[in-house]
Amino acid sequence: MKPALLVSQKVISEFGPRLNQILGSASQPLEMIALTKDLKIAPEQLASIAAAYYSRDVWEGTTKSALTPMAGAFWNIVDRAPGLKWLSVFSSGTDHQQYQNHLQRGVRLTTGAGAQAEPVATAAITGLLALARGLTEWIAAQRKGEWTPFSGKNIPPDLRGQTAVIVGTGHIGTCIARVLQAVGMKTIGIRRNVASAEHFDDMQPLAALDTLLPACDWLVLACPLTPETRGLIDARRLALLRPSAGLVNIARGEIVDELALTEALAAQRLRGAYLDVFTTEPLAKDSRLWQLPNVLISPHNAGASAGTYLRGVEIFLRNLDAYVNGRRLENEAAAN
Repeated sequence: MKPALLVSQKVISEFGPRLNQILGSASQPLEMIALTKDLKIAPEQLASIAAAYYSRDVWEGTTKSALTPMAGAFWNIVDRAPGLKWLSVFSSGTDHQQYQNHLQRGVRLTTGAGAQAEPVATAAITGLLALARGLTEWIAAQRKGEWTPFSGKNIPPDLRGQTAVIVGTGHIGTCIARVLQAVGMKTIGIRRNVASAEHFDDMQPLAALDTLLPACDWLVLACPLTPETRGLIDARRLALLRPSAGLVNIARGEIVDELALTEALAAQRLRGAYLDVFTTEPLAKDSRLWQLPNVLISPHNAGASAGTYLRGVEIFLRNLDAYVNGRRLENEAAAN
């Protein structure tokens, strides 16, 4: 059999003409195998799979602890495909164990980095602004039917002039910095390359984090999960933040010591937190985070937006055209 591309039936149905155009003019032709949750694949088909696309529609509903039937069907095939050379995934991060397994065996991996940057950044900014303006307190008063305007020392400070330390300055971190600068905040980026970048007033290496935290008003985590960032924000670093500081995590739950964060928030040693990601997902029903009045939670859903799926497919289609014609791939990842 000819080399094949495993791709969801939904992507084929919606983007068939584009796929046919790309594959029809390819210097390295691929046949398409349509993925459904009930797909029965013959040994010769399995051996023919050279490329596969883990699209958002295949992943939809998957958590850290459980795969959906579609996602399960995808990985059951892809993990057994002996000739797989390229794996394209919708997500931005590469820390998922399946991705790392394939990288370790020499499969090329490309991500959908950038496809969900704006919605994730918007969610992060929404959480930060809600906490900064005391929205959680207004909502609590509304539910009790109480007319309790802010007064005296409870009046929130202006955002203008506050400092946000943004760990991770990729697509998402840059979108966040752009908006925060627009409302008058100072933005400090944390990354390996400390060269100046648009929308950041300053750029510092990770080693400078401890010196930055005591003067930080908002700590925003937008970095990938790597050995370097796992457990980065532990109890010691949380204690370096002022009680008036807030935390936003739209990166990965494992970057933060969740128990230490919960204790700091419960004791009001931090102003508040917006959290989209957690160490265990779904977040346990008995987690104290659900009940804390200074915490906003979303279910690892910050990237949800009508355009995210389409932008992800566009990245895949550009990469497919590059792959079958021997050009450089976009968003190619390396093993952690």
